[in-house]
Amino acid sequence: MQNRKTDPELRRRAEEEVQEKERTRHLSEQDVRKLCHELEVYQVELELQNEALQELQHDLRASEEKYRDLYDFAPVGYATLDADGQILEANLAAASLLGEPRAHLANQRLQFFLKRESIGDFNAFCARALRNDGRETVEVWLRANRNRAAVWVRVEGQAIPERPEQGQVFRAALIDITNRKRVEEERALLHTRLEQAHREANLYLDIMTHDIRNTNSVSGMYADLIVELAEGNLKTYAERLNDSIRRSTEILRNVATIRRVHQESANLVPVSLDAAIRRELRDFPEVSIHYHGRPVDVLADSLLPMVFTNLLGNAAKFGGPDVEITVWMEERGGEVLVSVEDTGPGVPDEMKEQIFQRFERGMGQGKGEGLGLFIVRTLVERYGGKVWAEDRVQGHPEEGAAFRFALRK
Repeated sequence: MQNRKTDPELRRRAEEEVQEKERTRHLSEQDVRKLCHELEVYQVELELQNEALQELQHDLRASEEKYRDLYDFAPVGYATLDADGQILEANLAAASLLGEPRAHLANQRLQFFLKRESIGDFNAFCARALRNDGRETVEVWLRANRNRAAVWVRVEGQAIPERPEQGQVFRAALIDITNRKRVEEERALLHTRLEQAHREANLYLDIMTHDIRNTNSVSGMYADLIVELAEGNLKTYAERLNDSIRRSTEILRNVATIRRVHQESANLVPVSLDAAIRRELRDFPEVSIHYHGRPVDVLADSLLPMVFTNLLGNAAKFGGPDVEITVWMEERGGEVLVSVEDTGPGVPDEMKEQIFQRFERGMGQGKGEGLGLFIVRTLVERYGGKVWAEDRVQGHPEEGAAFRFALRK
């Protein structure tokens, strides 16, 4: 009886085990298929990553080749040096500057290519380049060799991160400055020659403004004596001689004034304008001059009287024997307006600007050495003022000229 009851139970259990095995086998096949699918996906992703890596490696090689080409064929010499100046790497331009094939530069010290007097400067430059973060520079003289002449080179260097296999290193740019140095030497030589010429010119000016002026003074005294004693044509010739001596003295005075303007800096101080005018009026006793002024100070220097020397002399020279000159001043705010007017032939409109230029002739008979009004403009501008020419009677240049200038109080 027991066995009969047991058989169905065993059969049921056996059937359950078979079903469980079948279910387990079915689930395992699903997992395997899933794993296979995931492996396929991973394989595709890996292939894509490999392709991207290959493209990246290709771009990197192309970039390295491009950088190498730029480095090798750059017009400026580049080199990598260690702390002792040993050449670790150099491009073609650096090799050309050093006058050696690039293959021969490896492990050579750059000091080997320098003139003796530049080695100390270069060693100090190497120390600075490795010690400081910024860019350091030095100019050195490369000695001549069998491949090139001696050249001047500016070296610009900056340290780069230390390399375990090389220690402290820095990159340097080598720039040929031979032409610039040659120009500087020529400029220095020219400057020396100019200084020598300046000294010689000053010597000649000293002779003109001192010795010749003294000689003119003596000649003028004898000419005055001849004018007093002579008669007829001789007296006329003596008067012309005397006038020529005065003009020569005037030229020397103008040259001395221009020299002082260029050599002395403008140290402007208060100067009595009234005193400067009255001092010059005494030098023209034979000319009818009417002065209307008052005590007032302007910013100027000791050369201020030369403005009136030339303006009054210009009016007397070109105004004719009966010329009348009027000098007046007027205060306008922070300035003083001064006017020197004459009854001479006047100045045409087209000449009112030109007459202040250097070597422009006077308007009378073509006389004059062309420096007087130029000096007037130079001095007035030196004092921060301005000068111009007008008609004494507006719109009627034939009725005389008016030279006006403004100075700061």
